[in-house]
Amino acid sequence: MKSYKKAILTIFLISTTFLYGCSQTAANEIEEVLKPVKVKVVETQEYSKDMEISGNVKPAQLIRSGFKVAGVIDHIHVEEGDIVKEGQTLMQLDPYDYQLGVNAARSQYQALQKQAESSINSGVNQAVAHLEFVNTQYDRMLKLYEEGAIPKKTLEEVETQIVVAQNKYQESLDASPIAEAQLDQARTGLEAAESKIGDTILKSPITGTVIKRTFEVGETVAPGHPTIILGRLDKLEVEIGVPDGLVDNIRIGKNVDVFIYGLDKEIKGTIASIDTTADLETRTFGVKVEIDNKENRIRPGMIAKVMMNTDKLTTIMIPTNAVMNDPDGAKIFVYQEEGYVVERRVILGEIFGDEIQVIEGLENGEKIVIEGHYRLIDGDNVKVEVVE
Repeated sequence: MKSYKKAILTIFLISTTFLYGCSQTAANEIEEVLKPVKVKVVETQEYSKDMEISGNVKPAQLIRSGFKVAGVIDHIHVEEGDIVKEGQTLMQLDPYDYQLGVNAARSQYQALQKQAESSINSGVNQAVAHLEFVNTQYDRMLKLYEEGAIPKKTLEEVETQIVVAQNKYQESLDASPIAEAQLDQARTGLEAAESKIGDTILKSPITGTVIKRTFEVGETVAPGHPTIILGRLDKLEVEIGVPDGLVDNIRIGKNVDVFIYGLDKEIKGTIASIDTTADLETRTFGVKVEIDNKENRIRPGMIAKVMMNTDKLTTIMIPTNAVMNDPDGAKIFVYQEEGYVVERRVILGEIFGDEIQVIEGLENGEKIVIEGHYRLIDGDNVKVEVVE
């Protein structure tokens, strides 16, 4: 009997131990299902991004100056880096061929002028004298015809001579405006030739600095080809490219800070222009920032950094590490008050430090998972810790 009771006790103890072990395992499995995560409440905030973009320093005004006429460069009056005034002579072409053209045009003009003064007046005088002679002859013939001394045919011949003399007289009068027109044409040719010889001297169109000479003495230049590049250096521009997502947040006239690397100096600048179209390759908009250079220490070609604050932006921002990316785009996990998470697709915008803008897919006041999300799948139950 005692052996029987002992056997029953032994079985009871074994069963209790087994059941306790099973119960403990089940509890552990339930605890493992609640994955620990940290969540944060998202709120709409105002952000102003500090933007730093490097660019090149260039003259505010750049002019590629060249001759109006072709020729061989005879003399250069300036060197690169020289400061020149408006109207100052920069270069000269050999004027020999153009001087020949002036001499020929002047000779033609003078010849026509003398011809107009002599032959025209002489032709008119001769025509007048001949017309008077023919009229006198007609008066005599008419008297003889009335007396019956000559036939009518003879009188008609004299009348014909009068008509011819009148036409000659009119032609001599008409020759004067024709000669004057020819003289005007010759005068215009002379002025054009003199203008060309004046165009062999290249003068500065602005007060500025010689940036570059592209030709040397003895070289032949074509009309309009740049021979000297001039620039205004009292005012310079820094050219930068602003991303398309930020260009709407800057405006012309906005004051910015500009750091000149070569001088290790920070100065003030002003946004002077913003391109209306983006560069097709970089997808950035060209922006020019105007800076003063009255001391002439900043030189074109230097590298500068433009620092500016964009206009304030009201939006939802989340930590960048809360976002996961896959071939379908960006996604986050949003915590539900029932104790589980849901996967949600979002459309993102600009990055502001360690946070990123959410354009679409998230509402103000929702809670997102910021830690532990890489172990989650849609619908997982979680153990939550809320962080500020």
